[in-house]
Amino acid sequence: MFTPRGFYTSNGYVGILPDGSCIMFATYDEYLDYISEMLAA
Repeated sequence: MFTPRGFYTSNGYVGILPDGSCIMFATYDEYLDYISEMLAA
């Protein structure tokens, strides 16, 4: 099971994806939405 994790920056939230790459999101909620869609696919 993937555990969402990342860190906040002055520009938003950097989320770590299941494959280890990082993507910048405006908010933590956007990151969670992205992860849930990715895992549902």
